[in-house]
Amino acid sequence: MKELRSYFRQPAWVLGEFISTPLWFFFFALGVTLFAPTTSTTPQESGGFSFFLLGFVFIILFSTAVWGIGQTVRNEQTAGTLEQFFLAPASRITLIIGRWARVFLTDTIIIGYTTLLLYLIGGGLVTLSNPALFLLGLGLFEIALIGFGLFFAGLTMRIKSYNTIANLVFFGYMIICGALFPITVIPMPFRYVSMAIPFTYYIDLMRHAAFSTPTILPEVIEYTASALLSVSMLLVGFIAFNKIEESARKQGSIATS
Repeated sequence: MKELRSYFRQPAWVLGEFISTPLWFFFFALGVTLFAPTTSTTPQESGGFSFFLLGFVFIILFSTAVWGIGQTVRNEQTAGTLEQFFLAPASRITLIIGRWARVFLTDTIIIGYTTLLLYLIGGGLVTLSNPALFLLGLGLFEIALIGFGLFFAGLTMRIKSYNTIANLVFFGYMIICGALFPITVIPMPFRYVSMAIPFTYYIDLMRHAAFSTPTILPEVIEYTASALLSVSMLLVGFIAFNKIEESARKQGSIATS
């Protein structure tokens, strides 16, 4: 609640975020779909817009981990308040997840009203073949993102060039994991790199649930592997964050920016 109150105290920022993010999607999707060929992984009935709407969702959700969790720690560090933040009588992870929840909530609202607007413009612009499987894939994706975000938040106590690393990871995710295009267009042997990254499979499963496109692996195997990867990433994120925090506390480098 504290994060939401602070956020809504800046109405110009809120308004700008709620307007600029969907506009970014509309202009990008329009420019691409005017010239993109129709393939088996970008079905004609989706009109191209639905395909890129899903890519927009993948990008926004990933940003909640990089900037909703990792950036929280970095902002506190540069403001000189990270040490006090960690001395609060509550779990540090709980406090960080609380900050992430605000970003996730606002981004979900942006995704929701953008999708609704597309639906009102033309129902065919929004395609979702299997909502239940889509929600399952989304849930697994979010669990993995929390784990990744905690790991990334821990790294902010080790690395000082946070924005550079964050941008490299963010744009690398967009390209290598196939957020905006299927990995089948990535040439070998770079495709093997994509297939070694867990996020590729969450994207693939949600795209399969939305458009009934073929999955990279057999569907049952891919869902099982994704579930195991989600739990593993969450555990690794928790452990890594606690270990890095403990090490930084011993070295007295938590508040160092």
